[in-house]
Amino acid sequence: MYIRTEKDFISLISSFAVGKKGIGEGLVIRKQSGNKSGGVYFKGIYRNKSAEQREIHIGTYGKGIGELTLKQAREKWEEIKCWSRVQGKEPCDFTKERKQILLSQKTFNDAVEKYLEVKKAKIKPTTFKEYQMKLNNQIMPLIGGTTELKELEWANGGRRLVMDAVMQISSGDKHDLAHRCQNLMRQVFNFSISRGWMSDGRNPAGKMTGDDSPVASTKHHPAIGWEEVPALLREIQLNRCNSHIQSVLATKLMLMTFLRAGSLTRLEWGWFETDFPSTITIPGSTSGLKRRQGINDDIPHQVPITPEMGQVFDTLREFSGGSKYVFQPMRSSRFPHLDPSAPNNFLKSLGYEGKLRAHGWRRVALTTGIDVLKFDRDVIRRQMGHLPEGKVNRAYDGSLRMDERKDFMNQWSQLLIEAGLKV
Repeated sequence: MYIRTEKDFISLISSFAVGKKGIGEGLVIRKQSGNKSGGVYFKGIYRNKSAEQREIHIGTYGKGIGELTLKQAREKWEEIKCWSRVQGKEPCDFTKERKQILLSQKTFNDAVEKYLEVKKAKIKPTTFKEYQMKLNNQIMPLIGGTTELKELEWANGGRRLVMDAVMQISSGDKHDLAHRCQNLMRQVFNFSISRGWMSDGRNPAGKMTGDDSPVASTKHHPAIGWEEVPALLREIQLNRCNSHIQSVLATKLMLMTFLRAGSLTRLEWGWFETDFPSTITIPGSTSGLKRRQGINDDIPHQVPITPEMGQVFDTLREFSGGSKYVFQPMRSSRFPHLDPSAPNNFLKSLGYEGKLRAHGWRRVALTTGIDVLKFDRDVIRRQMGHLPEGKVNRAYDGSLRMDERKDFMNQWSQLLIEAGLKV
């Protein structure tokens, strides 16, 4: 039976519930029950070289994306039969060969672009920019954007190419950078494997026990002891390097709040309580809080404002000029607010390079808060912006411990004043 029109075809598939029907020229339809879309599939029937009857899948009937109408199914089946005659191969080889052609056409640049496109909606803008820069500036020149993914498969020597690139990035003691780049390549290749663009199945950037993949540094950010704090506060106040007032004030607030520089420099006046400015509520999506997008970035971080902090904020308000940001950019800047590197640059200018970093100050605060002020470790960690430890605690513990945190922040500010901090 040869079905000529789409109308006749629709009438045919409506006439039976399940089974197989021929529609002419070796094309048949199979209908499965229990499928919302009707479960109608086009199949091609042919005989192999041993005269045995074989069946290949042509496509699913429908008008949606990836589906075929009756006309499209006939055109595809004719294309397969024509290809089979010309190539002297069986129709079942058509799909395999087309898949290999598709795989050979995909390049490393294609994989990177698609990976970044998917990731952009799932990660923070700052993280996305970091991924983009590493892939395009560090990795792409070494791997080659036009390199076909097939060439990067493990079986085709891709492991050697990838690890050569990793080792080149690692040269000059850049082990942390190389470690991050290898992890990023591993994600790109996992993405490519999941899309069917790499058929080997083994990730050429994967890490193996005993291999020479670079390891991330376990060195902590440099920090000083509490006995060294008075000298630091004296140098900050003298400002002999003549750093900008915004950097000085940001560093003072960093000492009092121990916020990460990324979230500190992004503070907005709109995050202060309106009736009585006793607390800053920083949205969880703010860079520097280290919340994970879509997982816990809905949880804000609250910072109680002490009288000493209030004095610094009063000075900063005079500089803001109506800007929504607490800290203003210095000269021309790529940021609409103070550059997050400003506190660290100020510390370097004071002679503390290798001795203290802004992030290392958090270690000073936690250690001193426990040893000197005798506060519970969990209270201090909450004030540092850490969420409860462990999956169970994060799931069930919604406590804020704000009264204890306010008490800690007041005592911490007073301790800094006693040590020589000028506000």
